[in-house]
Amino acid sequence: MDDGAPETVCLEFTATSTYRCGMCGDDLVEMVDGVESESGAPCCGEAHVPERVALSWCNSAAISVDEVDDSVTVAISVGDPRGAFTFTVRRVPDDAAGNLAGRLVMHVPYAAQPAPHMALTALHEGTYLVGAP
Repeated sequence: MDDGAPETVCLEFTATSTYRCGMCGDDLVEMVDGVESESGAPCCGEAHVPERVALSWCNSAAISVDEVDDSVTVAISVGDPRGAFTFTVRRVPDDAAGNLAGRLVMHVPYAAQPAPHMALTALHEGTYLVGAP
């Protein structure tokens, strides 16, 4: 990290299904009246037991470290893969005017943010429901 360019590590998640059968492990697709396997076959002669696939809601997660801006940013993409929620912690330069000089500042998404990645509804201070309420 000696060239001043931000360094980024990114994980891409590629779940093929948001549900799988808890009994047989088959990927399940959502239908109008529930879920079923892609083949439509039952599970061992019975109905499939749907369970959510862990992290199927996440498109990607990244962390960027920027020495020039003296900051660390975490980005988490859900829903639309073209965007992400970002959380940044940066140090205000020591020579900045005011009482924030040298202090750490954290920037987080908030419910009334213009052009949000997804809608946020406050559940309580610091915790939000992601998506439509």
